[in-house]
Amino acid sequence: MAEQDVVSEIGSPRIGLEDVDVARLGMAALRLIRVVEHGDVGKMWDAASALLRRHQTRDAFIASITSHRRALGWGMERRWTAARIDRPRRGPAQPPGTYAVLEFSCRMGALGLPYRERVTLRYEEGGVWRLTGYQARPD
Repeated sequence: MAEQDVVSEIGSPRIGLEDVDVARLGMAALRLIRVVEHGDVGKMWDAASALLRRHQTRDAFIASITSHRRALGWGMERRWTAARIDRPRRGPAQPPGTYAVLEFSCRMGALGLPYRERVTLRYEEGGVWRLTGYQARPD
């Protein structure tokens, strides 16, 4: 899968929040979730933000996501439930920038337990949205 298949691109490096194509970001987030489900977590790392790569090694990222998702199993009945585009104030958790948080509800594993998946993307140089986080938590 090419990098363009994993992340969404938007034209100009300077955007207003009204310029964000939320539907495209949602599709990019779904592609990232499918990458996880197919066990190609290394591809997520390769397309990830430098921010994420500075805080976690490739091997640690792959091991963390893989072990967590292996225990959960495949997602079923996945639905896009929320999208938030934000420019948080400077803080220790997130450097300044434009972030997109896309949430999906689904059922995981053989028991079909309800879960919420969250994909966080950051708008970076060159007009590319890059992965900064993925989580799957009980709903």
